Amino acid sequence: MRYRKIGNSDLEVSTVALGTWVFGGDCWGEADDSMSMRVVEQAIEKGINFIDTAPIYGNGRSEEVIGRAIRKKAGRVVIATKCGLEQKGRSIRVDLSAGFIRKEIENSLRRLGVETVDLYQCHWPDENTPLDETFGELKSLVEEGKVRYIGVSNFSRELLERALLIAPVKSNQMQYSLFDRTIEKDLVPFCEGKGVSILSYGSLGGGILTGKYKAPPNFPKGDVRSFFYQYYREPFWSKAGNFVSVLDGIAGKHKAPVSDVAINWVLSRPGIASCIAGCRTPAQLEQNVKAPDWELSGGELQDIQQAYDRIFA
Repeated sequence: MRYRKIGNSDLEVSTVALGTWVFGGDCWGEADDSMSMRVVEQAIEKGINFIDTAPIYGNGRSEEVIGRAIRKKAGRVVIATKCGLEQKGRSIRVDLSAGFIRKEIENSLRRLGVETVDLYQCHWPDENTPLDETFGELKSLVEEGKVRYIGVSNFSRELLERALLIAPVKSNQMQYSLFDRTIEKDLVPFCEGKGVSILSYGSLGGGILTGKYKAPPNFPKGDVRSFFYQYYREPFWSKAGNFVSVLDGIAGKHKAPVSDVAINWVLSRPGIASCIAGCRTPAQLEQNVKAPDWELSGGELQDIQQAYDRIFA
């Protein structure tokens, strides 16, 4: 496993992070808590020291599972959680008000069984709350020792630029993969210039970049892959299949799964501190944890770019 610093903080994290949305059991199919705990324990044993979660994942279930799993290992892991989203029936409400953030951090600390969250991230921008209120409260949490560092997620360049005038933001968690490279043009160069690290999520393309899907699956209603990721629909699906076949050829030369190629590609890009990869089972974890053991060559990166231009242009 390789490790990188998040921004100019003293957080040195594994280049593959354990994503735990699936532990919530609400958006990726049902979860088995005992299995999720084994995944956490095995991740730590394999060198993953960075775990990303959020209260919205199963209404606190993901945080509770992690808390039980790290009870005797808390000093060995960097925990990142989030604030600002609340489930309201079938809808999700964004709230980055000071009062809601205060409520969220207290609940997260209790569920995780820790006194301090290493990286506390605004989960989604809140158009109805002034940035001064949001980041003023986050700074207070740092001063109180409840939070070590502040991060954001899904923030545009313009919004991040404004936030940095108020508080020292260390990271921006963004969707980034071979299927979604939107952030490259504007956000990545800005973050590099400001010393803000990118934490990538969705880097396996909602599962397609694992290479396991040979036909479009029928996901149950409410499964995140049926609405959050658009890759399973035409005309993207056919293009994705052609592209994955190129990646599969590269993976074969390294005797590695396609997912390793997708993760390695993300880690080769500028500004990336860690690639967040969700795992439901120890077997899936075994695949992802080996990705940093090797790197794509310059020629392979060029082949991937050429295939990307040809298929998606």
